[in-house]
Amino acid sequence: MEAMDLGSLNWWAIIVAIVFNQVLGAAWYSSFAKPWMAEVGLTDEDMEAMKGTPRRWYPYVVAIVLALVFTLGLALLAQGLDVDTFGEGLGLGLLAAVGFVLTSNGINYTFEGRSLRLFAINAGYPLISYCVIGVLLALWR
Repeated sequence: MEAMDLGSLNWWAIIVAIVFNQVLGAAWYSSFAKPWMAEVGLTDEDMEAMKGTPRRWYPYVVAIVLALVFTLGLALLAQGLDVDTFGEGLGLGLLAAVGFVLTSNGINYTFEGRSLRLFAINAGYPLISYCVIGVLLALWR
């Protein structure tokens, strides 16, 4: 594996990946809003009560910061592993999503007694996002 060099990363690709992640998240959770809310125990009234409070906007700030962290991590892995084809980028994204995110969440969901339905909703988003970001980072170096 080559040395990891922050200076040689394509920062435009990283920014586009973060924006893509946020747009996908908005579309994903808009599509699954009612079942997701039911699974986490939120009502329309709860969501309405959050308006104008930090609980409404704070998760978005955290999501953007964490998207930067995991996108930077994928970019460094792609760089170090010399990932530069569609298939390699897809494989890297799939490995990261399944190997780290879905497995970690699966363990937590099991101990927390959360439903398979909630796991599927919450796992689908990073699975798609990481795969697309892996491809983007591989092809746009």
